[in-house]
Amino acid sequence: MKTIFITGAAHGIGLATAMRFADQGWFVGLYDINEQALQILLQSGNFPRACGQVCDVTNAASVEAALAHFAAHTEGRMHVLVNNAGVLSAGKFEEIPPEQHERIIAVNVGGLTRVAQAAFPLLQQTPGSTLVNLCSVSSVHGIPALAVYSASKFYVNGLTEALHIEWAKYGIRVTSVKPPLVNTAMGHAVDALQVGRFRIDMQPEHVAEAIELAISGKRIGYLLGTSSKVWGWLDKLLPEAGRRALTRYLTDQ
Repeated sequence: MKTIFITGAAHGIGLATAMRFADQGWFVGLYDINEQALQILLQSGNFPRACGQVCDVTNAASVEAALAHFAAHTEGRMHVLVNNAGVLSAGKFEEIPPEQHERIIAVNVGGLTRVAQAAFPLLQQTPGSTLVNLCSVSSVHGIPALAVYSASKFYVNGLTEALHIEWAKYGIRVTSVKPPLVNTAMGHAVDALQVGRFRIDMQPEHVAEAIELAISGKRIGYLLGTSSKVWGWLDKLLPEAGRRALTRYLTDQ
């Protein structure tokens, strides 16, 4: 039986991914900081082959305990790790409280790194394993009003590219998916501020489908949505001044 470990699994993209793979008969590990939501899901009957418990990705002991819990239920196998847990604060950089900037870095950068490194032994001992990092279209160019979040996704993109090469010798494939605004609580936090021309145009289920495709694919990163792909293509072709001008246009700056 194939096994998948998902962080941030209680809501949004993580939950949609868990449900998609559960429907296909995978053993699903649901890990999230929201204990109450996890318990409701595990008792719902929607996850007949599953385990889960609280996992705070900013806490090393919590991450190690979650991985040990998962390994105990899967005989040490981890076919897929979906590094999904993330947070977002939107607004003018100078007006966002420093603790919110620090939280983004702690979860999106530190947490993602911590989970990937701690899960390495399980991935290494599972033939054909894959690490999928949740990135974002905001890794194409730094986004005003999302400065620190956008920067955190540049980190995710860079780490993915590096590990794609570094872990290939262990038989571990590393990739990322890069959605635009998604119909989740995080997506609505951005949409409410009307950040330029960015609007919600994707459902969590579409990202879950892309994660499945990425697992069997070959690319290092997958931009999701037509507008995201066009932007990514133009960003590679345009000179620096053109890249800035395009981003200003998209963000009404």
